[in-house]
Amino acid sequence: MRTCFLMSILLTIPQHGWAWGQEGHAIIGEIAQRYLSPKTQARIADLIGQGVSLASVSTWADDVRAGRPETSNWHFVAIPSDSLRYDAARDCKPNPEMGDCIIAALARLRAELTSPRTAPLAKREALKFLIHFVGDIHQPLHALLEDRGGNDRRVSFFVGPSSPSRPAIKEDTNLHAVWDSGLIRHCVRGWNAYVSHLQSDWLPKQDVTALAEGSVIDWAQEAHQAATDVVWTVPMDADLGEEYVTRAVPELDRQLAVAGLRLARVLNETFGSASRPYAAQLPQETPAGWSCK
Repeated sequence: MRTCFLMSILLTIPQHGWAWGQEGHAIIGEIAQRYLSPKTQARIADLIGQGVSLASVSTWADDVRAGRPETSNWHFVAIPSDSLRYDAARDCKPNPEMGDCIIAALARLRAELTSPRTAPLAKREALKFLIHFVGDIHQPLHALLEDRGGNDRRVSFFVGPSSPSRPAIKEDTNLHAVWDSGLIRHCVRGWNAYVSHLQSDWLPKQDVTALAEGSVIDWAQEAHQAATDVVWTVPMDADLGEEYVTRAVPELDRQLAVAGLRLARVLNETFGSASRPYAAQLPQETPAGWSCK
């Protein structure tokens, strides 16, 4: 009976959709994993288990969302499109049933993880929430108020990759779903190929330490800017084609990569390592199955 009641709340209260989808969160988790210090890796293993990857627990917060509606608003911050700045009083109002916002949630989670008074089970959950929410805050539409973060912006978009031997197939969907999973699935057949692309084509050209800097509020405002400049610039019922993909993929690359770097920084700081992504020796990889230009 309680489960039915909770589901009815979720179905009747407007909210943003799940962010990035399994692929996006896995990409972010894998990038972060490669920049963790040995000390941080050991502390994380103590909490979630030896050999358990960040990617494998990165969608846990979505898995429990339906049964824990008080965490629903923790996945996003709804900043109006005509505002350049986050306003806590406007954008992070506490809701008794649904929670406040992702910025407040991340501050609490880090406090729980660093407090000696937090019970081991609570720390384990806090870690899994934090892994997910650092990813969520970099999904541009999770920093936008309008259209429930693009959930109500109807569009058509590709179903999976296309190639000369495979004609493009499209489906009716919404803009949020395109950014959750549609773009990633259009570019690669598996999320690990996207990691290879970022590591080989994007990260070597960057100052990863500089990219990992900034506060959670800075990251939300960056994502909001990406939403208003690139992501949300399509009309209702738009038929999104390769032109949109060409414009969107550079922003998608950046948001996925910096989310991974910043997650590594947050975890390294939280567990007592240097306040930067750990300068690991990364394996050389050749992108395979990449179809986006």
